[in-house]
Amino acid sequence: MRISPTGTLSSSRLDFSWVGGKVSPARKVRKVRTNSGFTLIELVVVVALLAMFSFISLPLLMNHGDGGERRTLRRLAGTVKQLYNESTLTRDKHLLTFDLDRNSMTAFRLRDSDGTVEKQAYGEERSLQPLQLKQVAVVGKGTFRHGQVSVAIFPLGWMEQTRIVLADDKGVLKTLDFSPLTGSVKIADERSRLQ
Repeated sequence: MRISPTGTLSSSRLDFSWVGGKVSPARKVRKVRTNSGFTLIELVVVVALLAMFSFISLPLLMNHGDGGERRTLRRLAGTVKQLYNESTLTRDKHLLTFDLDRNSMTAFRLRDSDGTVEKQAYGEERSLQPLQLKQVAVVGKGTFRHGQVSVAIFPLGWMEQTRIVLADDKGVLKTLDFSPLTGSVKIADERSRLQ
């Protein structure tokens, strides 16, 4: 403890003053902090958050300029899986028809009612733009580069094994392989150019 010239006793924990013959706690006057700005910890947190957001958003922005190619491939793979599941659930045969000349695909449902097969459009014809349909190979039917080719999807959980080759505007080949037992689609980017 120490005594200041004004008669205030100070210790490391409490301050006392001598008032009217008594020792009483002294009022502390707090200094108003005039320094404004950010602490080092605040700046580090902000920089860490900005770095985290950039690591999340940059890969998304890098793939943004693919011109819809990935979206087209995912839509095609999703259509195959949807038809496979629908065929298994409804016990109706489905067809996925590719028109190589028009660069499009159309899905059909074959309903068997009273011994006659009725072909119903399952959705509408969809363009495969910005990709170009180059080749469809169906095991047992052959390889096609022109005209229409239908891939059958059967109600017992099986479809014709198929490989589709598409090309982007730079000539890079994209290959889709349909798994006959699961209806899943494997997408490969071959990075080779068309001749």
